[in-house]
Amino acid sequence: MRRAVIVFGAGAVLLAGCTASPSEPQRLSPEIPGDPIDLTQFATAPCELLDQPQLAHYYITGPGVPKPPGCTWTPSDTRKLTYHASVDTSSGGIEALYQHRAGITGFEPTDVHSYPAIHHDAGDGHCTVQAGVANDTLLTVTVDATDPAPSAQADPCGEADRFAGTIIGYQGHRKP
Repeated sequence: MRRAVIVFGAGAVLLAGCTASPSEPQRLSPEIPGDPIDLTQFATAPCELLDQPQLAHYYITGPGVPKPPGCTWTPSDTRKLTYHASVDTSSGGIEALYQHRAGITGFEPTDVHSYPAIHHDAGDGHCTVQAGVANDTLLTVTVDATDPAPSAQADPCGEADRFAGTIIGYQGHRKP
């Protein structure tokens, strides 16, 4: 009886070794909620992220200016406020940002329209928000407000979140 137990125990160890799979790396970023938003077409055409009715909410009356890899918009009522947006589909998404957070100045987790995001490079009327809209896609919005009069200068991250939220809301509800 003792031999049977030893043989069975060794067989169980061998069987467990054959069926064990390598563990997945631990996810550091929050999951993308609900349906991801496909922004891949805007990686090469970022000035088309918003149409004129959405841009009008920001007092933007002219077309965006392509500034690779993104697009820059300036409201018609000031030249001291700019919005810059781009789409990145190659860097690994929001998870890659969390994996490399030690090297990102001012890394601060947040969310935009329930999508996981981070703020960084914030201060003096400047802020960048990067939102994970799909596992491999980041929407990046940077606000630069050099005029102390607009509220964007006092809260550039709030303004970046608002602009990114407009893009997410608009693109998330468009038909493919």
